[in-house]
Amino acid sequence: MNRREKDAVEDYRCLSVREIQRDGILVAGWRGNWRWSRNGEVRASVGLEVESLTRVRLTYQSRWPDQDKAQQMDYTVDVEWLPCHFGGSRPMFCCPRCDRRVVSLYGGAVFVCRHCHQLNYRCQQGSKRDTLTELSHKLRDELGCDEGMLSIPARCIPKPKGMHWATFERKIARLQRIEGAAIADMNDYLSRTAKRLGMPW
Repeated sequence: MNRREKDAVEDYRCLSVREIQRDGILVAGWRGNWRWSRNGEVRASVGLEVESLTRVRLTYQSRWPDQDKAQQMDYTVDVEWLPCHFGGSRPMFCCPRCDRRVVSLYGGAVFVCRHCHQLNYRCQQGSKRDTLTELSHKLRDELGCDEGMLSIPARCIPKPKGMHWATFERKIARLQRIEGAAIADMNDYLSRTAKRLGMPW
């Protein structure tokens, strides 16, 4: 399938372990609902139970297009805690389908990672004036990171299982060079655009 024909992550409901932790929910014994709202109106929700710091349970109803009756879904998702470079640790979901460590899972019949759904980012789908962003996404995929450069700095990406430290450090160094150049190019583009429109920058 052509990459430009893929669905984008923005088209799917996202369950982010980072948001769950930030909201104080990732605590053993917590039980309740995780909701998605638009304009103050709840559009969807899933039951969420934190069985332990390393496992959460999801319960919800899912309806396939060719089914008249909704199916009750009930399954667990593993959570793995990875050490940060500067101390502490951060949680990552383990995709229920491929076991990839990811920050976000995307809803379908089952919440799985964007790779299993074959999703890309909307910014990757139009005409691209800059290949640096593409290289950044490619390197982050190789490093098992599904977050973009504006979400998590390259230096905070944990080493994937099985990757040698020398390889990991080489990829991180390359990623930092690429993203530094991408940000500089972005700033230059915004500066030129602001000048053309007569706006301060």
